[in-house]
Amino acid sequence: MGKRHLTPREIMAQCNHIARESRMCNRTPWTAMGIICGYTLLKSEGFKAQRIVRVTNCVGEMEKRFDQGKITVEEVSKRLMDKADWTVEYVEYTEADIRAKKGSYQYWLDQKQLAPQNAINKQSTRYMLFMFAALMDEFGYGKDRLTRVQEFMNNLLLDYQQDKVTVMEWHKALLEETGVVFEPPIDPLTQTAGSMMTGM
Repeated sequence: MGKRHLTPREIMAQCNHIARESRMCNRTPWTAMGIICGYTLLKSEGFKAQRIVRVTNCVGEMEKRFDQGKITVEEVSKRLMDKADWTVEYVEYTEADIRAKKGSYQYWLDQKQLAPQNAINKQSTRYMLFMFAALMDEFGYGKDRLTRVQEFMNNLLLDYQQDKVTVMEWHKALLEETGVVFEPPIDPLTQTAGSMMTGM
């Protein structure tokens, strides 16, 4: 049997999906990383609602200071490196990372997703850096405990990338075990809630 081509309806659905995720690339990762970090602190560190909310609030405050130009990602990254001997680095995706054949529909599709994907990666990197800074500032975390959290989170993200678990499962666990609720991101165009990244 020859290769099946996408129908116009399927192509339209893919384009709508990319457009929606692009509109939400500055909102979705903040929610998703909040859930991932909260779940990590619950399972790795035994944090309950009060401590998870405390870290989340600290991250939010650091984001405000970042927006105001009062702190930089580089400064926070250096603090983490000085304390833990490692840091969280942003890696930019380029056209060189696209595996599809150049000129194909899939190449065009992947190309359109580069900018929103990089926006997501930037926000995700920043959230993780701010979370580790919060653990240092609020709870006195040093190298050993920071590394324990990092390793636990890396394993979670690997499971997520391999489709072994979903963000929604972590969201449900947080709600059931701590009562902490992360509101789904809102599409600024349609004002509908939810995204593929969060599964909400």
